[in-house]
Amino acid sequence: MKKKTGLMTAAFAAVLLLILAESCLVVTYPNEYTIIKQFGKIESVRETPGLSIKLPFIQRAEKIQKEVLLYDLAVSDVMTKDKKSMIADCFVLWQIRDPYKYTQTLSAQKSNAEFRIDTIVYNSLKNVISSLSQEEVITGRDGELAQAIMDNIGDTL
Repeated sequence: MKKKTGLMTAAFAAVLLLILAESCLVVTYPNEYTIIKQFGKIESVRETPGLSIKLPFIQRAEKIQKEVLLYDLAVSDVMTKDKKSMIADCFVLWQIRDPYKYTQTLSAQKSNAEFRIDTIVYNSLKNVISSLSQEEVITGRDGELAQAIMDNIGDTL
């Protein structure tokens, strides 16, 4: 009976130790950032891959992608300077370079970032195409149009 109780206690302690270890350890992979938050406030940003430690039950780990992300804007109608309607379809390649600022301003929500990208890029696209004739838009497809849109965006993103 004593042997059974000791075995049960050891098994319970082992399970408790595993739970505690799992809640203390944080794995950061090469393609992600790990944001450590304590009571909703950012405590640290782990950028290098590997194993690290956090306070169990007090600190929380959030993962953010480090690689280049693709956002495909919805197809939209735009008017050129010569009042011709064109259908614009575009995409944006973007990357998080400052995980601390990203988390503070966008709550680390990819959907918040994509909403901002959508608004800014669509407005720039519409402004640039509306200042060009249909012929200029068509001939600018080799990179000139994309560069004009990026120049119009500037440092907004």
